[in-house]
Amino acid sequence: MSTSASELVQAYFEAWNTFDPDQRRKTLEAIFTEDADIVDPDWTAEGREAIVDAVGRAREKLGDLALGLTQVISAHHDVALYAWYLGTETEPVAAGYGVLTFENDRIGQARNFFG
Repeated sequence: MSTSASELVQAYFEAWNTFDPDQRRKTLEAIFTEDADIVDPDWTAEGREAIVDAVGRAREKLGDLALGLTQVISAHHDVALYAWYLGTETEPVAAGYGVLTFENDRIGQARNFFG
């Protein structure tokens, strides 16, 4: 893997926090495989185009709240486990964990959990 797991996790959060739809699309298209999927407690998206649409709708619902990376807990064998927060790290509105799997330097699966 020439792109590190940490770099892909950072890019994933960058996409979530991008308010410009065209820039967000560009980032998501660069980091997800064509047949990637996201499974979130509230929704699922299968395929890169569905991911672009779903993240855009979620970003609208979140308003100006930031989705922040608390830390990458562990990464090995093309899988990364991380902790996240919504709002501010000191006073989050929500928090949880996520898992990303990687294929050919892109994200193949994203799993989000409230915690």
